[in-house]
Amino acid sequence: MKIVVGAGLTGLSAAHHLGGDAIVLEREATPGGLCRSVAQDGFTFDLTGHLLHLRRPEIRELVLSLLPEEKFNRIDRRAFIRSHGVFTPYPFQVNTHGLPPRVVAECLEGFVEAVKAGEIPPERAEGMSFRDWSLATFGAGVSKHFMFPYNEKLWLTDLGEMTCEWVSWAVPRPSIHDVIEGALGLSKKSFGYNPSFLYPKRGGIRILPEALAAKVPGVRYGAEVTRVDAHRRTVTWREAASGKVETAPYTHLVSTMPLTTLVAISEGLPPEVPALARSLRYVAVVNVNLGVARAGIADMHWVYFPEPEYPFYRAGFPASFSAEAVPEGCSSVYIEIALRPGEAWSEEDLVARSRAGLIRCGILREDDRIVTRKVFHIAPAYVVYDRERRARLAPALEALRRVGIHSAGRYGAWYYNSMEDSLAEGRETALSILGSS
Repeated sequence: MKIVVGAGLTGLSAAHHLGGDAIVLEREATPGGLCRSVAQDGFTFDLTGHLLHLRRPEIRELVLSLLPEEKFNRIDRRAFIRSHGVFTPYPFQVNTHGLPPRVVAECLEGFVEAVKAGEIPPERAEGMSFRDWSLATFGAGVSKHFMFPYNEKLWLTDLGEMTCEWVSWAVPRPSIHDVIEGALGLSKKSFGYNPSFLYPKRGGIRILPEALAAKVPGVRYGAEVTRVDAHRRTVTWREAASGKVETAPYTHLVSTMPLTTLVAISEGLPPEVPALARSLRYVAVVNVNLGVARAGIADMHWVYFPEPEYPFYRAGFPASFSAEAVPEGCSSVYIEIALRPGEAWSEEDLVARSRAGLIRCGILREDDRIVTRKVFHIAPAYVVYDRERRARLAPALEALRRVGIHSAGRYGAWYYNSMEDSLAEGRETALSILGSS
């Protein structure tokens, strides 16, 4: 028997590509994992921003077989950075025009020095810390004014302890010409891996996992896995509705629960896996969603906030993705605040500080009325790419596969990924299982 734990995108994709020959156990009452949306008082709130990029032909074909293209808005990114009292377009390194002249000069000088030092050899980049990679790629000015403060705020970690593998693939070094044009306000190019994306016209991002779940028979909602026995190759779960406890054998187990959770509830795992789990690090996120009784609070999609005066590192605007996300005459904003694991927090405090920060930067007005709010605590949210993870992860995942456990997805494989990556990994996991049967 094949068992899939978790009806997020990775788990659903794995079950779908297994051809329906799997039981899917999902703790929640709905599919999607983090790829969920909540409807409240006429507003649609996602669990933070979820944007769909379809670069792989096989994943594009899968998504459009579930939802026709007319269900989506195709959107060209309007992302900004708020620093030094102004909004500048994203990415920072090629859009310094409008910043104080001394900041622009520092960024230009630092970038030129980095270029003069030469390209980073691949063998050196592989083991570089994020701090060293940023300095070598963008120079001291860009690192000082954006890369360091923003990422310290998000990761709550010494950037010298983090590797650069989570980001180096997505952030190519621009040319000196690009950086100079950006400093003069002449840049018209789109940079980065996400200059355009798809987002549902209505219903929020949840319509994607819901459409995929409709194609997967045998999803059991309210089924919380409480024990995995790797020796006997069994899974035990509790049904929320009845309290009934069931145990079933597996030939292959696809686990998309966090690796740390898998270890905590398992017996008989190879020793490499608990040793890895003890070293895994992450940051949690409080996602504050506010419904505002005023239309058009921002014509941007999202904004990065590197400066410490703002409690959040990012804010986004759902009505810019879909007009159907808000009632007529209203707007909404989602806010992301990083926390350390187990850090105490107060919803009232974070909502009040977030509102004050949005007023300070001019997105909200003092008299704006908040008509509804929804707050999510996500833990883990972002996995930390440190050297322990790099050294131990691949051997631990391989050891799990030897006992029939395929730990997959953002938290199952403990990596930074997109929705498309999740769908692709589920597919690849299923094909691997089928190929070994």
